[in-house]
Amino acid sequence: MDAATTTQIQALERRWMQAWVEGDLDTCAAVLADDFVLTSARGVLMPKATWLANAGTVFRCTSFEWLELIVRPFGDVAVVHGRSRQSASVGDQDWSGEFLVTDVWARRADVWQVVARHGTGPIAR
Repeated sequence: MDAATTTQIQALERRWMQAWVEGDLDTCAAVLADDFVLTSARGVLMPKATWLANAGTVFRCTSFEWLELIVRPFGDVAVVHGRSRQSASVGDQDWSGEFLVTDVWARRADVWQVVARHGTGPIAR
């Protein structure tokens, strides 16, 4: 296992979600690759521009915590498996709870960016 990559990706995951909570869309934009696509827990395929447009308006998050964060590096790609807890809403609907998340990160020009996220949840506990 590549410990340096694992530590770096875990820090980037935390930075991205904290930026979302704080409404820091510049940081979110820097973390997301231009070809990023979210496969949402609501069954929507969402590119970067749409995610960013909604992140501070329709998608509101007041707290986010990683409960588990497993990074599996494969050279210039890393797959992240995570379990998270959030307090959030989508429009007027509560979207709080625990989620399973799979992220794919790619290192391009020596910069790590997330290229894909798949979310499942909220999961029953």
